[in-house]
Amino acid sequence: MVEFIKCGDFSMIRTQVIPLLIVLIFITQSFSLSTNNSINQFEENNSNIDERYSIEYTDNHTTVEIGPSSRKAVLEMPGGHNTSYKLPLVVALHGFTNSGSFVSSYFDLIESVHKNGHLLLRPDGSYSATGQRYWNATDACCNIWNEDVDDVSWLTVLINEAITYHGADPEGIILVGHSNGGFMAHRMACERGDMIRAAISLAGATYSDFNDCQNTGHPNILQIHGTLDSVIQYDGGSLFGGNYPSAPQTVNYWANRSECDASLTLIDELDIISPSGQNDTIEYEYLNCNFGNRVSLWKIPDGGHLPAVSSASDDDFAETILNWGLTGYSPDSDGDGFRDDVDDFPHDPLENQDSDGDGVGDNSDAFPNDSTETVDSDDDGVGDNSDAFPNDSTETVDSDNDGVGDNSDEFPNDSTETVDSDNDGVGDNSDEFPDDSTEISDTDRDGIGDNSDVFPLNPNEHLDTDSDGVGDNSDAFPYNPLENMDSDGDGIGDNSDAFPYDSNETLDSDGDGIGDNSDVFPYDPDETIDSDNDGVGDNSDIFPNNSNETADSDNDGVGDNSDMFPYDPDETIDSDNDGVGDNSDAFPYDSNEISDSDSDGVGDNSDAFPYDSNETIDFDNDGVGDNSDVFPNNPDEYLDSDGDGIGDNSDAFPYDSNETLDSDDDGVGDNSDFFPTDSERWLKSDTQNQLPIFYLLGLILFLFWISSHSSSSQSIEDEIED
Repeated sequence: MVEFIKCGDFSMIRTQVIPLLIVLIFITQSFSLSTNNSINQFEENNSNIDERYSIEYTDNHTTVEIGPSSRKAVLEMPGGHNTSYKLPLVVALHGFTNSGSFVSSYFDLIESVHKNGHLLLRPDGSYSATGQRYWNATDACCNIWNEDVDDVSWLTVLINEAITYHGADPEGIILVGHSNGGFMAHRMACERGDMIRAAISLAGATYSDFNDCQNTGHPNILQIHGTLDSVIQYDGGSLFGGNYPSAPQTVNYWANRSECDASLTLIDELDIISPSGQNDTIEYEYLNCNFGNRVSLWKIPDGGHLPAVSSASDDDFAETILNWGLTGYSPDSDGDGFRDDVDDFPHDPLENQDSDGDGVGDNSDAFPNDSTETVDSDDDGVGDNSDAFPNDSTETVDSDNDGVGDNSDEFPNDSTETVDSDNDGVGDNSDEFPDDSTEISDTDRDGIGDNSDVFPLNPNEHLDTDSDGVGDNSDAFPYNPLENMDSDGDGIGDNSDAFPYDSNETLDSDGDGIGDNSDVFPYDPDETIDSDNDGVGDNSDIFPNNSNETADSDNDGVGDNSDMFPYDPDETIDSDNDGVGDNSDAFPYDSNEISDSDSDGVGDNSDAFPYDSNETIDFDNDGVGDNSDVFPNNPDEYLDSDGDGIGDNSDAFPYDSNETLDSDDDGVGDNSDFFPTDSERWLKSDTQNQLPIFYLLGLILFLFWISSHSSSSQSIEDEIED
């Protein structure tokens, strides 16, 4: 292999000679690899890829151009690809001056399209000012002329178009780049980390200052690098004035971002370079990344810038890197919307689940939760394995094994019966009246079924129209359930005839033992005769022979109609019609009076003193009867104790007939008072020593008068009493 000239510091040199020299180096490497037949065609061998991803496609690939009209790219798809069946998308990023077609062949990705089942996007970088294709990746590689090219956005558009229109699986986007393409893969991992599953770089590197790498996600990162690479050195270096990190430092940056173990772990050795037969690559990996991704370094001892990776090696390069890049990926092989890791039928687009584990998908399994059943040929809800009539939707069971399904067999548990033509619950084979649902047997053989024959054991009777227990042939009243005999022949049944043996009588409405025809009171059990024809039976008529009287309520011997007091046995007449019987009326002929309480001959209504036999009138209404009132016409007076003609109420001296007035209120009557208007004196003489004598004399006379008056009053009372 040609030994490359190490690039010097280009920071101060801006001539065209240096860039052309670099271009020559890349072209020489590519030519050397091609002439050594390091790119081999895929051989027909068994793929080691997980069978879940193995899909049979043909090598009749389809290619389309996608992307904006100003910059197209080729998308290659396996023969037979259906866009409904999503496939991983591999984006092949070429090295400086190369093409998408070249790097795809170099990585053996074209045959891998149908062999491993994926889409292949083969974009080409932009042409530089000097006519070389390149990717505007990191500051070290390889936009030599600082041209305004946004490859990140363009690749994003291509990937999205492949997803939207061509069946690329958004969960399976892998970028595989060589050299400048490896740098570009790292940049995409920085700026589109949430879009891609893996970035695989052969002889590339990330930013020297990893702070320039945006943190947009945690894709799988695989760095493959030869230790003798003189173009992009394993231990790092600089290009066009920009530094790039070593291969170990590149993966270390990603491991730190993904929070993996602090150091690399030796995993295995691989044989990915031709010739095959010996391991040529050491596989290291940062394990236990907290974001679930992988970060690996595949170191190729003595490997150059373009190692002869080959599918003919023991570890098929394309298949091996795809398996690594798709770690954690599960395709949707049948395009049913369920990824293979959760799809019980990954190659059957019509099925994705087998709930009962019977090997038949739920969509096809008529009984998805019953492992004993899968088919229901007659759609009756019972699986064929359990259905005695799998092709008859109306039947599933034949309980009595008579060949007739239970639904059609009216006697599913009786093998001797299947039909009940009259639906009476008795099979036709046992039914004497198979077409009559009301009959089964005819015990008395009279041609009438037992259910219709009221007398199933009597051949002479079958009807009892009135349901009285007596057959119509023997019943004198076949339509009357209350009658069946008429002993007296009067047309009234014995049960209704109160006199079943008397043709003149049928009713005794009042139950008194006398027929209604003979009973004057047919509805009154207490009466039968009315001798006086007054409408009241003799038993109730106090006067049975007097048509004017029936009752004597007070039992006084006078009928109520003639008795003015029918409820008072002490009275019968009220001559004065005052409402008081004559026997109780003190004045039976005076309607204004009935009582004389004091028996003075004056009725209480007219007697001012009804309880005082000595008084009847109080003319002056002073409450004192005229017989006792000295002044019967003066309501203010009724006594004159001293008989002086002046009533006591008006007489200042009611017990002194000589005095009536005391004008000066000195206690001396005006007739005896010499000074009737002077309360200070009353004697004519000025000698006051005689005054007590006169007082004493007056007192004596007063006491004498009282004594005389008392004797006179007692004599009057005695006379009155006599």
